[in-house]
Amino acid sequence: MDEHLAYFLDLRLRLRGRPEATALVDRCLRLIARADGATPAQFAALQREAEALRAELVARFGEKAQLRTH
Repeated sequence: MDEHLAYFLDLRLRLRGRPEATALVDRCLRLIARADGATPAQFAALQREAEALRAELVARFGEKAQLRTH
């Protein structure tokens, strides 16, 4: 979990001055923080929240392009 937290903290720093972007990163950070020590029921609720966030991002920005290899 530490590498996920570090990634989002770094991303938040890089997105300073962009309120919508930092708000999305903050939502991710809250999910990560709440997952630490969560009960199975709480973790299931967090997974549903993460899926709702994913669906919102896909609706807003589209599906992630497939990785192309050469």
